[in-house]
Amino acid sequence: MRSFAMWRPFFTLSLLAISSPLLALDIPEVPHLVVSGMSEQRVEPDMLTLNVSVTALEKQGIKAKQQVDTRVAAFFGQLEGLGIKRSDVEAGNLMVSPEYQYSDNKKPLLMGYRAQRQLAVKLYQLDKLSQLMDTALQAGLESVSEIEYGLKSPQTIKEQARLGAVEDAKRKAESLSKAFGMKLGKVYRVEYRNGSAMPLYSRNLKALAMADASAAVENSYQQQQITVTDNVEAVFLLE
Repeated sequence: MRSFAMWRPFFTLSLLAISSPLLALDIPEVPHLVVSGMSEQRVEPDMLTLNVSVTALEKQGIKAKQQVDTRVAAFFGQLEGLGIKRSDVEAGNLMVSPEYQYSDNKKPLLMGYRAQRQLAVKLYQLDKLSQLMDTALQAGLESVSEIEYGLKSPQTIKEQARLGAVEDAKRKAESLSKAFGMKLGKVYRVEYRNGSAMPLYSRNLKALAMADASAAVENSYQQQQITVTDNVEAVFLLE
């Protein structure tokens, strides 16, 4: 895990004008310093979500539904062997709809009924991803569409980024006040608006069926670091 501080200094002495978004800060009419502290944390993902689509096409809707139910049940039955709990799987509603074949100047031809259900499987042992993929395919879940990598405890890394931004603001304020030959006083105001969502990144696997199998597996399973950034703006009094 690494922390990076990035400079974006804004400062005022007395009533020197500053640029947005710092105009929203309450600026005192005494010598002061305005700084923006930033921090970037990078961490390896420790969980993933495998998104799977289960479909079946039959002449009768009830048979299509039964096929999907059978495949989902078989899949659930094999997950325990991978250490995956039933509560780690989110199953969407089963949808059944007619499917037609369209051609020019002809009445649409009913091909049958398509039953479909979406599953999202959370995996906390990333080294078992290949086994999970194989299990899904063996159970007849033919469409593995996306892998989302994330963090089990995103608030921890967010807090580290937030504290890093505060420390960066303090360092900048100390450095600038010293450079101008003034003494840094108390914090007059702090502005914080960061509301970033849970960090994650995803890999879309819809094109894998058209790629070479070995190359597809190698490219799709490679992990990337998750980056979390934060920033804080503060007004310091100068003495």
